[in-house]
Amino acid sequence: MKNRKSILILLLLLLSVLISAGYEKSGREKESIAEEPDFQKASEIWVISDIHYLSPSINDQGPSFQRIMEVGDGKNLHEIHRILDAFKEEVMREKPHALIVSGDLTNNGERESHLELAAVFSEIEEAGTEVYLTPGNHDLNNPFARGFRGEEQYKVETVTPEDFRKIYRENGFAEAFSEDAHSLSYAVKVDEKTWMLLVDTNRYQRNMELGYPEAGGILSLGTFRWMREVLEEAQKEGAEVITVSHHNALMHSGIAIEGYMIDNHEEYLGIIRRNGVKLNLTGHIHIQDITVNEEMDPVYEIATNALSVYPHKYGRILVSDEKGIEYRSRKLDLSDIMMGSALTDFHSLDAYSKAYFQERSATRIYHRLLEESEATEEEASLMAEAMGMMNALYFGGDEENITEEMMSHEGVFLMETAGDEKTAYYLERMLNESGPDDNVLHIGK
Repeated sequence: MKNRKSILILLLLLLSVLISAGYEKSGREKESIAEEPDFQKASEIWVISDIHYLSPSINDQGPSFQRIMEVGDGKNLHEIHRILDAFKEEVMREKPHALIVSGDLTNNGERESHLELAAVFSEIEEAGTEVYLTPGNHDLNNPFARGFRGEEQYKVETVTPEDFRKIYRENGFAEAFSEDAHSLSYAVKVDEKTWMLLVDTNRYQRNMELGYPEAGGILSLGTFRWMREVLEEAQKEGAEVITVSHHNALMHSGIAIEGYMIDNHEEYLGIIRRNGVKLNLTGHIHIQDITVNEEMDPVYEIATNALSVYPHKYGRILVSDEKGIEYRSRKLDLSDIMMGSALTDFHSLDAYSKAYFQERSATRIYHRLLEESEATEEEASLMAEAMGMMNALYFGGDEENITEEMMSHEGVFLMETAGDEKTAYYLERMLNESGPDDNVLHIGK
């Protein structure tokens, strides 16, 4: 109770300061780049994460699917095929040298979803962009693999690690110059001086026995030995290595640690730091966030906003001898994709996805407030509405765009008297982030 009171007092003081200051910027210290990187040069790399693709062939979007979505976490699986198609068109139009996919390719490891996704990646590769990917905790040996038909869910085939390697052979495994014997980890060369180390951090060996997919991540001693060998070779060759892991090596949020960070993240961080790695790409938390560990040589980690979750961002990386590593996120443009019919108002997929995410966020918070606080239904509704609006910005790493009007919302002030501890803490974290800019990064040579 004392902890709850201290958090709420801190939150109230913070809100007072921000309101009086006109809340035009977030609490984070910004690192900015003076000019737009030249993304026409060599070694342009794009990165996406957490597609959570669900094949339309096993989903009729009927009542059973809608019930799952009503208790979901905001992933726009209703329109994921159109979102992915829009991204594919953007990649094929701009032709980066490589596309990195950092895990959770599918909703729950459905074989049919994997096969359709591999076909999309094949189109991207035929257009001139190499695709390199690593699995996430949803993708392999998943007992929850389901299709949706009418009122019922039905079991569908999932994939084994061996299946995964075969299905995505042309998306990294065939190009690998080194593969780990203990996992699905491998290393590729984007060019002679830019290497990618894609590290399989997942626990999937016991999923079928347990009856559920393990969410957490860990690396074996064998994988660590393999990583060390590749990284030592890179140092001898003078190559810049960027590592990729589905699970996080650094903490991005005080409420996303267990099951989100690699269990032996300190060992992982130690190996990459000692061997000159400056950047790790990750996903899993669905939020766009950049953080840094500055002990000794700094190591940055970029968590990419889930492609399946509003605002549907992806990253663009440029690696050059002159400037090192330059990064900017970009919001996928869905504004020209129209929804609706003659019987309903026309609106864009972007507007629909934003409204859907805000509604899902608000609904989850509303029910938690009713269960864990003494708020009335009206108070819970106001607090949930405020949190839903701000959460859409938070997930895109755009907290600095939270307006004074949002901060003045009655629901924000109700947190002091009627909110629960977890929601109040989440809001405090949201408003008082520190560290690098979440959408722009420059790591010098």
